[in-house]
Amino acid sequence: MEASLILTLGLSSCSIVAMSLVGWMALSFATTYPDKVDNLVLLCPGGLTHEKASFLWKAIFFSFLGKWGQLQTLKLVGGGNISSSSLSELGEDLAFSSLTFEHFKPRTSKMPLFSEQSLCQLTMPILMLFGDSDQLIPASKSIKRLKLFAQHAKTELLPDTGHLIVNHTDRILRFLKSNE
Repeated sequence: MEASLILTLGLSSCSIVAMSLVGWMALSFATTYPDKVDNLVLLCPGGLTHEKASFLWKAIFFSFLGKWGQLQTLKLVGGGNISSSSLSELGEDLAFSSLTFEHFKPRTSKMPLFSEQSLCQLTMPILMLFGDSDQLIPASKSIKRLKLFAQHAKTELLPDTGHLIVNHTDRILRFLKSNE
Protein backbone atom coordinates (compact mmCIF):
# COMPACT_ATOMS: atom_id res chain seq x y z
CA MET A 1 0.00 0.00 0.00
CA GLU A 2 1.33 3.41 -0.85
CA ALA A 3 0.49 6.72 0.79
CA SER A 4 -0.75 7.94 -2.59
CA LEU A 5 -3.48 5.26 -2.53
CA ILE A 6 -4.84 6.69 0.72
CA LEU A 7 -4.85 10.16 -0.81
CA THR A 8 -6.48 8.87 -4.00
CA LEU A 9 -9.30 7.46 -1.89
CA GLY A 10 -9.77 10.90 -0.36
CA LEU A 11 -8.46 9.87 3.04
CA SER A 12 -5.77 11.51 5.10
CA SER A 13 -5.15 8.33 7.13
CA CYS A 14 -6.64 4.89 7.81
CA SER A 15 -6.66 1.92 10.16
CA ILE A 16 -5.02 -1.29 8.97
CA VAL A 17 -5.85 -4.87 9.95
CA ALA A 18 -3.47 -7.46 8.50
CA MET A 19 -2.26 -11.02 9.01
CA SER A 20 1.01 -12.88 8.45
CA LEU A 21 2.89 -11.70 5.32
CA VAL A 22 0.37 -8.88 4.83
CA GLY A 23 1.07 -8.02 8.47
CA TRP A 24 4.70 -7.56 7.43
CA MET A 25 3.51 -5.24 4.63
CA ALA A 26 1.33 -3.32 7.10
CA LEU A 27 4.30 -2.91 9.46
CA SER A 28 6.40 -1.68 6.54
CA PHE A 29 3.76 0.90 5.64
CA ALA A 30 3.21 1.97 9.25
CA THR A 31 6.93 2.41 9.93
CA THR A 32 7.37 4.39 6.71
CA TYR A 33 4.21 6.52 6.96
CA PRO A 34 3.23 6.54 10.65
CA ASP A 35 1.17 9.71 10.17
CA LYS A 36 -1.07 7.85 7.70
CA VAL A 37 -2.00 5.04 10.12
CA ASP A 38 -4.63 5.70 12.80
CA ASN A 39 -4.65 2.16 14.25
CA LEU A 40 -2.69 -0.98 13.46
CA VAL A 41 -4.05 -4.47 14.11
CA LEU A 42 -1.57 -7.25 13.45
CA LEU A 43 -2.39 -10.95 13.48
CA CYS A 44 0.81 -13.02 13.68
CA PRO A 45 2.83 -10.61 11.49
CA GLY A 46 6.20 -11.42 10.06
CA GLY A 47 9.24 -9.19 10.33
CA LEU A 48 9.64 -8.97 14.10
CA THR A 49 11.71 -12.15 14.36
CA HIS A 50 12.79 -14.84 11.90
CA GLU A 51 10.29 -17.50 10.92
CA LYS A 52 10.62 -21.09 12.03
CA ALA A 53 12.51 -22.96 9.28
CA SER A 54 11.00 -26.28 10.33
CA PHE A 55 7.55 -25.33 8.99
CA LEU A 56 8.78 -24.95 5.40
CA TRP A 57 10.36 -28.40 5.38
CA LYS A 58 7.23 -29.99 6.83
CA ALA A 59 4.99 -28.20 4.31
CA ILE A 60 7.19 -29.33 1.40
CA PHE A 61 7.05 -32.93 2.63
CA PHE A 62 3.27 -32.83 3.08
CA SER A 63 2.78 -31.28 -0.38
CA PHE A 64 3.64 -34.66 -1.90
CA LEU A 65 0.94 -36.50 0.06
CA GLY A 66 -2.25 -35.26 -1.59
CA LYS A 67 -5.32 -34.28 0.40
CA TRP A 68 -4.04 -36.00 3.55
CA GLY A 69 -0.86 -33.92 3.28
CA GLN A 70 -2.91 -30.77 2.78
CA LEU A 71 -4.82 -31.58 5.97
CA GLN A 72 -1.53 -32.02 7.85
CA THR A 73 -0.35 -28.61 6.60
CA LEU A 74 -3.66 -27.06 7.66
CA LYS A 75 -3.16 -28.65 11.09
CA LEU A 76 0.26 -27.02 11.32
CA VAL A 77 -1.10 -23.62 10.32
CA GLY A 78 -4.15 -24.00 12.55
CA GLY A 79 -2.06 -25.06 15.52
CA GLY A 80 -3.22 -28.67 15.51
CA ASN A 81 -6.84 -27.79 16.19
CA ILE A 82 -8.11 -29.63 13.13
CA SER A 83 -8.98 -33.27 13.70
CA SER A 84 -8.16 -35.83 11.06
CA SER A 85 -11.81 -36.93 11.15
CA SER A 86 -12.76 -33.50 9.84
CA LEU A 87 -11.17 -34.13 6.42
CA SER A 88 -14.60 -34.50 4.80
CA GLU A 89 -15.83 -31.36 6.57
CA LEU A 90 -12.85 -29.43 5.21
CA GLY A 91 -13.61 -30.22 1.56
CA GLU A 92 -14.18 -26.58 0.59
CA ASP A 93 -11.17 -25.39 2.60
CA LEU A 94 -8.91 -27.99 0.99
CA ALA A 95 -10.23 -27.14 -2.49
CA PHE A 96 -9.62 -23.44 -1.87
CA SER A 97 -6.16 -24.20 -0.50
CA SER A 98 -5.32 -26.30 -3.57
CA LEU A 99 -6.52 -23.58 -5.92
CA THR A 100 -4.56 -20.93 -4.03
CA PHE A 101 -1.30 -22.87 -4.18
CA GLU A 102 -1.72 -23.63 -7.89
CA HIS A 103 -1.36 -19.89 -8.51
CA PHE A 104 0.62 -18.69 -5.49
CA LYS A 105 3.98 -19.91 -4.35
CA PRO A 106 4.70 -19.11 -0.71
CA ARG A 107 7.92 -17.29 -0.02
CA THR A 108 10.81 -19.56 0.77
CA SER A 109 13.32 -16.86 1.68
CA LYS A 110 13.49 -15.29 5.11
CA MET A 111 11.34 -12.24 5.63
CA PRO A 112 13.43 -9.13 6.32
CA LEU A 113 13.35 -8.02 9.95
CA PHE A 114 12.42 -4.47 10.87
CA SER A 115 15.22 -2.41 12.35
CA GLU A 116 15.02 -0.89 15.81
CA GLN A 117 14.87 2.55 14.20
CA SER A 118 11.88 1.50 12.06
CA LEU A 119 9.98 -0.04 14.96
CA CYS A 120 10.43 3.16 16.98
CA GLN A 121 8.24 4.89 14.36
CA LEU A 122 5.19 2.90 15.54
CA THR A 123 3.43 5.58 17.57
CA MET A 124 -0.15 4.70 16.63
CA PRO A 125 -2.39 2.45 18.77
CA ILE A 126 -1.46 -1.17 18.07
CA LEU A 127 -3.19 -4.47 18.79
CA MET A 128 -1.17 -7.59 18.01
CA LEU A 129 -2.56 -11.10 18.39
CA PHE A 130 -0.50 -14.28 18.19
CA GLY A 131 -1.41 -17.91 18.68
CA ASP A 132 0.55 -19.77 21.34
CA SER A 133 0.85 -22.73 18.93
CA ASP A 134 2.04 -20.74 15.90
CA GLN A 135 4.22 -23.09 13.82
CA LEU A 136 5.45 -20.39 11.41
CA ILE A 137 6.55 -17.44 13.55
CA PRO A 138 7.86 -17.49 17.14
CA ALA A 139 5.03 -15.73 18.98
CA SER A 140 6.75 -14.91 22.29
CA LYS A 141 9.85 -13.51 20.59
CA SER A 142 7.71 -11.37 18.26
CA ILE A 143 5.64 -10.00 21.15
CA LYS A 144 8.75 -9.25 23.18
CA ARG A 145 10.40 -7.40 20.28
CA LEU A 146 7.33 -5.28 19.49
CA LYS A 147 6.89 -4.36 23.17
CA LEU A 148 10.56 -3.34 23.33
CA PHE A 149 10.04 -0.59 20.73
CA ALA A 150 6.30 0.11 20.95
CA GLN A 151 5.61 -0.20 24.66
CA HIS A 152 2.08 1.13 24.22
CA ALA A 153 1.14 -1.82 21.99
CA LYS A 154 -1.52 -4.18 23.30
CA THR A 155 -0.45 -7.76 22.70
CA GLU A 156 -2.25 -11.03 23.33
CA LEU A 157 -1.06 -14.60 23.14
CA LEU A 158 -4.15 -16.65 22.28
CA PRO A 159 -4.32 -20.11 23.87
CA ASP A 160 -4.76 -23.19 21.67
CA THR A 161 -4.34 -21.08 18.53
CA GLY A 162 -1.95 -21.47 15.63
CA HIS A 163 -0.87 -19.13 12.86
CA LEU A 164 -4.38 -18.96 11.44
CA ILE A 165 -6.25 -16.49 13.64
CA VAL A 166 -9.99 -16.36 12.96
CA ASN A 167 -13.17 -15.41 14.82
CA HIS A 168 -11.74 -12.37 16.62
CA THR A 169 -13.71 -9.71 14.75
CA ASP A 170 -15.47 -8.46 17.89
CA ARG A 171 -12.16 -8.03 19.73
CA ILE A 172 -10.67 -6.14 16.77
CA LEU A 173 -13.72 -3.90 16.38
CA ARG A 174 -13.69 -3.07 20.11
CA PHE A 175 -10.05 -2.04 19.81
CA LEU A 176 -10.70 0.11 16.74
CA LYS A 177 -13.76 1.77 18.30
CA SER A 178 -11.92 2.47 21.55
CA ASN A 179 -9.39 4.52 19.58
CA GLU A 180 -11.80 6.64 17.53
